[in-house]
Amino acid sequence: RFAQNRVALVGEAAHVFPPIGAQGLNLGIRDIDDLIGIASENRGDPGASRSLAAYDTRRRPDIWARSGAVNLLNVSLLSDMLPAQLARSAGLNALGSFAPLRAFFMREGLRPGSGFRAIAGGLRKEVGR
Repeated sequence: RFAQNRVALVGEAAHVFPPIGAQGLNLGIRDIDDLIGIASENRGDPGASRSLAAYDTRRRPDIWARSGAVNLLNVSLLSDMLPAQLARSAGLNALGSFAPLRAFFMREGLRPGSGFRAIAGGLRKEVGR
């Protein structure tokens, strides 16, 4: 749990990440952003069980998704299996050589959904021409 008994965990206290892709920092910033939002919505008692349950529910999908992705990348780095090494190499090469894909993943790393919104915004501009 990321929050319970009038305590909300943020940053390294909530999730420990190896230094891959700066996701620990990004998650910590989103932890604080979500906690401030929930505290603002529950000014009467931001530490109430209901408020902390909302924080836990809001943070859990983001943290689990990033944990899974970072763990997969970390395992692929340590793997002796040639297919895993080839897949990781191809993926990182694609990110390094195709700027729109790199921008998409950078946006997603900072704010989940923002990469998709940027694509949708670009498509709307093309249709509106």
